[in-house]
Amino acid sequence: MTPLAISPPSSTPEPDMSSIPQDAATIPHSATAQVLTVCIYINKQANTGPNLDRKKIQQLPDHFGPDRPSVVLQQAVQGCIDSAFQQKTVFTLLTQGYGGEKISATFDGKQHLLSLPVVNSIDYVLRFLKKLCRSLHCENLFSDQPISQNKTQDQEGHRSESKDPGLTAVF
Repeated sequence: MTPLAISPPSSTPEPDMSSIPQDAATIPHSATAQVLTVCIYINKQANTGPNLDRKKIQQLPDHFGPDRPSVVLQQAVQGCIDSAFQQKTVFTLLTQGYGGEKISATFDGKQHLLSLPVVNSIDYVLRFLKKLCRSLHCENLFSDQPISQNKTQDQEGHRSESKDPGLTAVF
């Protein structure tokens, strides 16, 4: 072996490239992030409060998603607006966001549009819907877990909701 073969590798450090922005073209395909999806379930047996029409809630799908958080939030909020006795009541609880999905309501003889905030996390969707449901007095309307919609009748003919102890976040 020659002395060059046993000499240590070059001591010149590699340039620090961590501060250089990278786009998808420079990141290997296997390193790209997976698309985040969320699914929100509707508890059709929940107390719908004074603002939402139970019959309209029953007509909603059993869940919104799985889809991007912003889409699921839009679907859930639009579902509340569409199920309201007066759409204005729900619409006025919302504040204008920027860059998010759009919702609409019809009242005072015209259609009103509003952009929801940009949503990038499941937690934000859950917090947003929890706050909206609290304002509408319809707690337990949405969940991040499947909801048993089955009702059973006891021997005296009373209806009771079947309970699922595995629910983690009903709001």
